Amino acid sequence: MYTILLILTILLGFILMTKGVLKQEVAMPIVALVAVILAGAPDGNKAIHEGFSEFSRIAVLFTAVAVPAHLLQRSKLFDWIGMWIGELIGKTFIKTSLSLTLLIPAFSLTLVYIMASLFHNTTSILVSSIIIFVICKSYDLKGLPILAGALVASNLGGFSTRWGDTPNIIESAQWGLVHKDFFLEIMPINISALIILIIIVSLWLKKSTKKENIIKINKFKTVYALVKFRNARKDMSLDKRLIFFGIAGLILAIIGPLFFITYELAFSALAIIISTLGDYNEHRSQGLLALGIETYATLASIFVLAQVLTNSHIGISKIFQDLLLRENNVFAITTISYFGTLLTEAASWASAASPIVHSHFPTHLGAWALGSGIFAGSSSLVTAASAGIILTQETKNFPEGYRVTFGSYVIFGILFSLLMLIYYSLILSIFYK
Repeated sequence: MYTILLILTILLGFILMTKGVLKQEVAMPIVALVAVILAGAPDGNKAIHEGFSEFSRIAVLFTAVAVPAHLLQRSKLFDWIGMWIGELIGKTFIKTSLSLTLLIPAFSLTLVYIMASLFHNTTSILVSSIIIFVICKSYDLKGLPILAGALVASNLGGFSTRWGDTPNIIESAQWGLVHKDFFLEIMPINISALIILIIIVSLWLKKSTKKENIIKINKFKTVYALVKFRNARKDMSLDKRLIFFGIAGLILAIIGPLFFITYELAFSALAIIISTLGDYNEHRSQGLLALGIETYATLASIFVLAQVLTNSHIGISKIFQDLLLRENNVFAITTISYFGTLLTEAASWASAASPIVHSHFPTHLGAWALGSGIFAGSSSLVTAASAGIILTQETKNFPEGYRVTFGSYVIFGILFSLLMLIYYSLILSIFYK
């Protein structure tokens, strides 16, 4: 009975967010509080304690990236990079006559993918959202399709390397995966999925462009845009102090833990301190809350909800885990992991499911099947993973047509994630025996 009530509450929350009745920073805490009430004592108390315990670590790690990233944003470096990439896109358009509705998604989503692969998917979203906004606004194209696609591209990039996303670290420890395994076995599939993503986002962008009756951009207008890009970059004044401390903070937060993983929190704390002290006095408070209190509230709520779903007598995730114990094929693992991630959050599901999947599939196939389901589930809703929550926060002040919200993303997210679920299930079943 309690399980049914909680599922209905979650679905109602999704509907209210889709309709725009409640924002996610309001809906998710309410859903989490209802979950705590339904869990009762002592499960509800335990869910709050363990949920906030997990959240506190994530909050430090994400803040360590957000503070220096916003220093770089205020320094105008991201605007400069956006204009430089926009200039490259324009030159490519003039030379090849390929449509801008294809070139802009191709350049932008590839950038997001590479950054997520090299660093982390949340870092990629923090850095790339403003760059994509600058490019799209300069070419008079609606940014929503590309920004929505950026969330998927960041998840793809995160799934391509051992350090790209938290579930990868969990799976690597369980299966003993090394960097070469990701590079040779799953990255080629992810790159093919990125190409599919670029094509679909390009079609969506083209359709939205026609709907808005935007005049087709010709070569003359593109040359004019190139001149504006070049002149703007030359005239742009970059704040070197913010750039120095921003880059220093990112290096500490991202590069340090790659070599000394046990000191991850220490590196993150040091990155926050250096970035904050390196900022101007009047902006330090603003810098520390760069992600916004709404983001922290949403993240904390999701971790509490995940604990109720995972460890309480309600036990929705235990139903999924029992299904995993009974089913031992790729389709079952990817599908169950998809819904497990959608309801319980990516890292929580990876922790719960990895030992079970490994017992059935000790080969790398099990890791890739689990990871594929988590990737698809993380891309289904903006609330299914941390990167989506951060994306909505980063774009909330963008103009209409550029903002990513639960409602503006949900149709694309569900449809594309289901396509990816089928795609990965087929590819893994055919090529990995």
